[in-house]
Amino acid sequence: MRIKTTALILLLVLLMTSGCMKKEDQTAVQTAPILSFSTDKAENIKFVRTKNYDGLALKEYTDTTYSYEVTPDGKLMTVYLRNAPSAITTVVAKKEEILLKAEDALKRLDFDLEEFETKVSFDETRKQYKSTSRQKKGEFFTGNNVYIQYTADGTLVSISMKYENPSVLDTVDKITLDKAKEIVMNYFATNTLTQKYAPLLTKELIRHEVDVYNNKKVYNLYFTLQSDDFGIFDFTYVVSTETGIILYRKELR
Repeated sequence: MRIKTTALILLLVLLMTSGCMKKEDQTAVQTAPILSFSTDKAENIKFVRTKNYDGLALKEYTDTTYSYEVTPDGKLMTVYLRNAPSAITTVVAKKEEILLKAEDALKRLDFDLEEFETKVSFDETRKQYKSTSRQKKGEFFTGNNVYIQYTADGTLVSISMKYENPSVLDTVDKITLDKAKEIVMNYFATNTLTQKYAPLLTKELIRHEVDVYNNKKVYNLYFTLQSDDFGIFDFTYVVSTETGIILYRKELR
């Protein structure tokens, strides 16, 4: 009986030790991308809590400057400034400076700069810069994007990552690009809000990209229309290459 009890105790100790090691390994996996980005030492990386977004569990960590949200398997999802900038600055950084900052952030996030196309825009209303970095596979976009917000003077406010499966690009198109343009033009001509402007739209005006959206291979279709009636309007439509369904649309003046 004593032997059985001793064996049981040893088994419990082994299980507890194994559990501790597993937890340590998980922490190491989760903090690895944070340590790659952060300029702090490892001892400054602190676990805060577990969050749940639409069934996805995220682990929140902090260093002395930023908060981080990472998946249990170590995929970094967001980085954001812990404390808002204390004052509104009158200094406005140049777009070239923001581009350099965005590229530096990508390198710190362990992304390959050569795989990404980055564009910078400035929001006059919010007085903020935004950089959008999109990963490419040949001529196509993979859907893996990095969005970074900066204050006007170039202070990093937040980073968010969008992940897709690039292998979706290898699927065979059931809808041709020409057909996708026809679908958008037909929608434009029959929608009550846009039909009166349909005569302005031709296939030649529609620009396109191949991308991944919600794990689907899609055409991103863009065009700009201008008239004395409504001024300049930019349109974006995302069309599935499999079904021809318009998955997303944006109309901006």
